[in-house]
Amino acid sequence: MAEQYKLKRWLIFTEDSVTSTQKWVRERVSALSDRTAILAGVQTAGRGRSGRTWKSPAGGFYASFLLKPSPPIVLAPCVSLLAAVVLARLLKQRSIPASVKWPNDVIVEGKKVAGIIAESGSFPESWFILGIGINLTESPSIPERKFLPAGSWLEFGEAPAAGELLEKFLGEFDFCWRNREDNPMDGIMEELNSILWRKGEQITLSRGGDTFPGVVRQIDGDGSLVLLTDGGERRFVSGELLTVPEERG
Repeated sequence: MAEQYKLKRWLIFTEDSVTSTQKWVRERVSALSDRTAILAGVQTAGRGRSGRTWKSPAGGFYASFLLKPSPPIVLAPCVSLLAAVVLARLLKQRSIPASVKWPNDVIVEGKKVAGIIAESGSFPESWFILGIGINLTESPSIPERKFLPAGSWLEFGEAPAAGELLEKFLGEFDFCWRNREDNPMDGIMEELNSILWRKGEQITLSRGGDTFPGVVRQIDGDGSLVLLTDGGERRFVSGELLTVPEERG
């Protein structure tokens, strides 16, 4: 049975094990209030972006955060990027240099330490769920993953307890985004682009079966990625950075 406690403006539920924190919130979305979060010790069917599985052994950080009503849909990518910047800050506080891989991963020394997923809907009322998974103490083995292997916080420095990290994350997140009508990117654009993964380097973006090689320029205020391609600058609101040509083998 879930336990609960208050953390400033948030109501936090904790569970030893859930199928996924996203599913836990979705199943209760009509009954839960704005600023509700679930923190789980284990996920038995954790989910990442694009329907992928997020392996979630004990000792990690697995949480989902409910916002009601949902922020404007145009701001949804910006919420995820704000969360990524906050996580990078918390790593930096422990002398671990992290970068943000568009659209919503946190990378340390070429390894994926954290992933973020966002979902929204309008039934039975407007809602937005932000999910975060962080490998705190273990690096799950993912044989099918050929690019950017998983890494853990503990590989690079002392890892915080999940409850401690939750408190620090929410403190920074709320401080940076005080008014839901404002763009979450306000005030973090310079910081975000200073830690942007592969900035100034050649990458390949995959979207809808097509690939677009280009040089990473920046992230704009709407959360879109700007690439310098052979045809000039292009902005992408969706896609995934999957391949770095020089790393093919």
